[in-house]
Amino acid sequence: MKKTLLPILTLAFIALSFTLFAQDPTTETLSKDELKLKKLEDKIVNIENKILLTEAKIDQADSLINKGFEMANESNNELKVISGEEKMFVKDNSIQRKALLKQLKKADEEDEKDIESELKVIEKEYTTQLKVFDKRYSAEEKKLTKAKANNDKGKEKLKQYNPKLKEYQKQLEIAKENLEVFKSEKNM
Repeated sequence: MKKTLLPILTLAFIALSFTLFAQDPTTETLSKDELKLKKLEDKIVNIENKILLTEAKIDQADSLINKGFEMANESNNELKVISGEEKMFVKDNSIQRKALLKQLKKADEEDEKDIESELKVIEKEYTTQLKVFDKRYSAEEKKLTKAKANNDKGKEKLKQYNPKLKEYQKQLEIAKENLEVFKSEKNM
């Protein structure tokens, strides 16, 4: 919704500008004071539109920061889960290997071949599962990188647009003061 807000506001601003600057030949010409009054009012409207656009961009930046924060939390939690699963797997595998190695010491020749084949199966399962854990780790690391990028991008946009917003607010205040001064001078 925030992505569509900017184009809609821009189109509204353009349409408003066309209607403000369009001249109808049937209307009478305005005096200098009326023209100046209209110009001051138009300036206020333009500054208010700039403020709206800047606030929309600041909202986008805030949402980027929030999304980055959520992604980072999610990834960190998932990394903890993966780490715990990996530790449990390594521990279980180690227990299985030790048990088979004890059996291997006491076994006769026929049983030795069976136990050695079981050990090979366990080794193969171990390396396969470690590769799966590595893939899961790398996927979560990518998410963390993306989260950091979103966070940095949002902070950069805030640094860019917060000063602009303050500047536009000051301009609006000055424009309103100028309008009031003009109205009081001309008793309008």
